[in-house]
Amino acid sequence: MELKPYLEHLYDYNYWANERYLTVAETLTEEQLFRKQGYSWESVHAVFLHMMNSENWWLQRWNGIHTRPAFTREEFPTLASIRDHWRGLESDVRSHVASQTDESLLRVVAYRNPIGETLSLPLWNMMVHLPNHNTHHRGELAAMFALMNVPHPEEEVIQYFLNLSGQKKF
Repeated sequence: MELKPYLEHLYDYNYWANERYLTVAETLTEEQLFRKQGYSWESVHAVFLHMMNSENWWLQRWNGIHTRPAFTREEFPTLASIRDHWRGLESDVRSHVASQTDESLLRVVAYRNPIGETLSLPLWNMMVHLPNHNTHHRGELAAMFALMNVPHPEEEVIQYFLNLSGQKKF
């Protein structure tokens, strides 16, 4: 498989899975949404805010833009505000993926990480990272939901492909 179709599938899966978890999170009470649970970003709200921040930062890096400071809880106090902003970001990411060629995906891109180091990788390596990063955090969300006895969907990539093929509807 060529890189661009692979990335398009990967991002389709990523947004399919994110949507499933956002839908579950919308059923939570405010207390559940902000409950500190001891994971990397403490609360369900904080995990989603971090995922959206990361997506914004990586898109900026891919385009050679110095990353802005992190979005804050004050800027995005509700899940609805996160969802609304993330929809636009998703559109921008999908446009970026669609604009790539096999040659551009092999282009080495340099960026600065949060501690100031300059690092570089082929663009496709960076683009594969983001859905993988979100999968990690959806795993944390699954654990948070389970601790609150909140039913949540499976979101592994095999479920996405079974759903896409029509063999299973999730």
